[in-house]
Amino acid sequence: MKNNSEKKYIGTLSQTELLKLYAKHVNKPKVQIFKQFGFAVIPGERSGIYLKTLGGSKKGQPPMEIINCRSSGGVFNLGHRHPEIVNELKDALNGGLDLGDHMLLSEQRALLGRQLAELLPGDLDKTTFGVSGGEAIDSAIKFSRAYTKRKGCISAIGGYHGHTGFALLTGDPDFKDTFLWNNPDFMQVPFGNLDAMEKAINEDVACVILEGIPATGGVLIAPEGYFPGVRELCDENGVMLILDEVQSGLGRTGEFWSFDGGLYPNDKIVPDFVVCGKGMSSGIYPLSTCSYKSKIEKSIFKEDPFIHISTTGGSDLGCAVASKMLEIQSDPDFLAHVKKLGESFEKGLRKIQYDHSDLIKEVRGRGLMWGIEFYEEIDGQLNMLHCINEGVLLNYCGNNKATDIIMPPLIITQEQLTDVLDRISNAITRLSKLKKS
Repeated sequence: MKNNSEKKYIGTLSQTELLKLYAKHVNKPKVQIFKQFGFAVIPGERSGIYLKTLGGSKKGQPPMEIINCRSSGGVFNLGHRHPEIVNELKDALNGGLDLGDHMLLSEQRALLGRQLAELLPGDLDKTTFGVSGGEAIDSAIKFSRAYTKRKGCISAIGGYHGHTGFALLTGDPDFKDTFLWNNPDFMQVPFGNLDAMEKAINEDVACVILEGIPATGGVLIAPEGYFPGVRELCDENGVMLILDEVQSGLGRTGEFWSFDGGLYPNDKIVPDFVVCGKGMSSGIYPLSTCSYKSKIEKSIFKEDPFIHISTTGGSDLGCAVASKMLEIQSDPDFLAHVKKLGESFEKGLRKIQYDHSDLIKEVRGRGLMWGIEFYEEIDGQLNMLHCINEGVLLNYCGNNKATDIIMPPLIITQEQLTDVLDRISNAITRLSKLKKS
């Protein structure tokens, strides 16, 4: 019998056999759609910005090496298997940590809570922990309702905040209609439209929830002054403002928070809640956070401090990993790197737009979070496939299929970024030739 150090985790079976197993025991329609895309592959080895597949997309083809510019929505902000993060998890295990007990107090939650409070502006100094971003969004909406004694929630059309209870109610119909999950207390308004927000807010609204940059909506950038305007409307009406920083936070824009200068230097606000997920895991251990102002705590936990729990949320191991991530990504030199490469990325993408102005309607984004919007919806989907064939993994936006979103790991180098731009340019050139043929 092999000992644990010799146990195999990658390539236990052939890719063909694994696809059959996945279809049989996990999700057959998912396998079928990936086959239609020509990308029915199983990820194997992964490191840094790269991942390799176990086999080719077609029978007989060799495995593919792919630059991950999807980053799973920010899960892999530090790339795959970042050595400092891997070592932190090993050290935490060797140092005596496990999940911890959610009913008991926790050294690691206390330390991570303090670290987040130091990174957040204003009086955002309380944090409740979860496992997924959707769970953390649910917490923020629950707490808003408890604090305001109101039920209403306003979100943005095209926005996305998760697949769980309250989070699902904030989303577009395509995500929730199948599950008969609609509620008249939840409404949507156009993103970036302050007049629409003003008309929607009333005495029944508990909270407004927005992403700093709606990713699924098409990497939308609000006009300057929008977020300060929403903050003012919320203050005037006693409404809680929830900022979803799951994808646009943690340094993605070149500033640590999108709402703290990451969109416009002068547009700095302090929301009532800040939610983080995905990147809090560093691609290694699941964790999400819902941070909020201390005045809100009494409305939730004073009568019953156990009224809201998450069995595996804020695990001791997860907190240790997240703490190391925050240390790395909040470093001024790290953020300066993201900002510098973001400027280079924007310049390269605008050059591609200029070269293909007949196909590309707009390029927009901040830092290392960018969207390419095509005039025709089908082109967003076709370009995704061409980019994959060029060795760049990205995807089109679920609520704006004409737009491809590009989120490379924040550790990407200038040389690697140039390579990505060349591959994207090649993909769009192929798309252009295909349309003209």
